[in-house]
Amino acid sequence: MSESLKLYLNSASRRRINLCLILHNAFGVPEHQWPRERDRAVALLKEPGYQTVCGGRPLVYAFDVKFGGAFPAARFAEFLRAARQAGVDPYCVYMGWDPAHDFDRAAPLGFAAVSHYAASGAETAFAQLVQQVETRYWAKAAAARNPYVPLVTTGWDKRPRKENPVSWERDHGYHRQMVFPSTAAPDEIAGHLNRALAFVREHPAICPANTVIVYAWNEHDEGGWLCPTWTPGGPPNKERLEAIGGVLNPRHPDEIKHRGKGLQP
Repeated sequence: MSESLKLYLNSASRRRINLCLILHNAFGVPEHQWPRERDRAVALLKEPGYQTVCGGRPLVYAFDVKFGGAFPAARFAEFLRAARQAGVDPYCVYMGWDPAHDFDRAAPLGFAAVSHYAASGAETAFAQLVQQVETRYWAKAAAARNPYVPLVTTGWDKRPRKENPVSWERDHGYHRQMVFPSTAAPDEIAGHLNRALAFVREHPAICPANTVIVYAWNEHDEGGWLCPTWTPGGPPNKERLEAIGGVLNPRHPDEIKHRGKGLQP
């Protein structure tokens, strides 16, 4: 991932899409490495093209990761202090699993809103997984009236990783999972995204960041994806990107142009 980030930062085309962090493993590095990781994250917030919300605040996600049995609150507080000393006030979003109660735990730590990393499931159809996301996550957040960034899923099929395990997930429950949701059709992803953007517009009080986050693990082995895939004939299959492009910029469905270069209504 660091190599991909380096390639992005050195790319002449980086202005076409903004940068946004999900903090995760940086919190778990050894003590002697932490200052370097903290300062690297803060420096990225000041990069040209970093995604901002709410009047210029850098958008930062932090995964519900636990080191030593608890969220690394002290390191997160250090990150916030370092960012503010550097002249930026990040809008931090806690990626948990319970939108009705996560904010009660996250707000005292300095988080401005809650969201989710992904939605797993053993449904047989992608449409059923989407229904779970929209009812279990979106509807509960709306009922609780907690500051929120809606999750959009593109799928959850971990059979490639189940068949070729990665070292850090050898004991996960999905290794025993026999049924995964079906592969999402591009129009299903587009419809789900369209409803998410409508949710944000209809709930301005709990969606002040005016944005959504799309789960799309583009190594293709963890679940859903958006990046093009190769067809038997050779040319890339861009149908998923074209479908969300039609939602984000309906006048030019053949181009992926995000308003403000983020996934914002």
